Amino acid sequence: MAHTNHTQRLARTEEALTVLFCLVDDAYYALLNPDGRRYEPLKRLSDSEVITLALLQQLRGVESERSFLRDAERFFSHLFPGVVGLAPSSFHRRVRKLRRFLEPLRRTVLEDLVGDPETLLVDSTLLAVLHPRQVAQSAGFPGAAWVRWGSFSVYGVKLHFLCATNGVPLCYELTPANVAEVRLTEELLAEANLPDGLARRLLGDLAYRSEALGHALAECGISLVTERADQRGERQRIEIALSSLKRVFGLGWTLARTLVGLATRIAAKIAAYTYAFHVNRLLGRPQGCIKELWA
Repeated sequence: MAHTNHTQRLARTEEALTVLFCLVDDAYYALLNPDGRRYEPLKRLSDSEVITLALLQQLRGVESERSFLRDAERFFSHLFPGVVGLAPSSFHRRVRKLRRFLEPLRRTVLEDLVGDPETLLVDSTLLAVLHPRQVAQSAGFPGAAWVRWGSFSVYGVKLHFLCATNGVPLCYELTPANVAEVRLTEELLAEANLPDGLARRLLGDLAYRSEALGHALAECGISLVTERADQRGERQRIEIALSSLKRVFGLGWTLARTLVGLATRIAAKIAAYTYAFHVNRLLGRPQGCIKELWA
């Protein structure tokens, strides 16, 4: 019985992985890199296969490339023959080279997932990159900074996050940990590139309470709401999204050693999270049931 359940679960994962690859392959070559197929015969894995595997790594919650490639060779080599014998360093270099396509690919499915939202949610979370004892013993981490968090001091970066009420990320920014939330709010809204002409609400916690920010957003037709009583529990959805990214995708425990590596992993995690919503919708599954399908 256990073997039967394992086989059925693996079959569902293969179906979802096939859908994911088709979405990535179509968008990558049709919209982002039309000339990309020119050198594909010379490559062990195509660019779209590498991107799909990078997303699969995050969906399965495996940080180590070596461990992930071992699992991929064992379970999915019939779908990706080029993964057999692939060195982790080669896979790592290909993913870093293709990292600039992760966010544009993610944005190709956003409209189907969120449409034109009237209510937006904004929040931020701290990501520690080095233990405090390691900071004194090393040259530090470029792009990171110290910040006071309650009774603790954290050395790391801050992820600023804007999403719709269904939990789908619209855009995000990575800054040193000591950058205030209000400084990134307008930049996040501009990056979201939402159409004009629709009155919107932006729900944030008390860190976003600012008279200057409220006036600036009001001129754009956006009402800033920071009082919890006026949010009717809607802002909890972004807290759930950030919690899922940390718990399922390991957002707070990456193995990155450089700022580029950290940014690449965060982009892959958020892209995988967004595509997981889209794949679930296409397969008629509950939108938020991610771990059960890909683990």
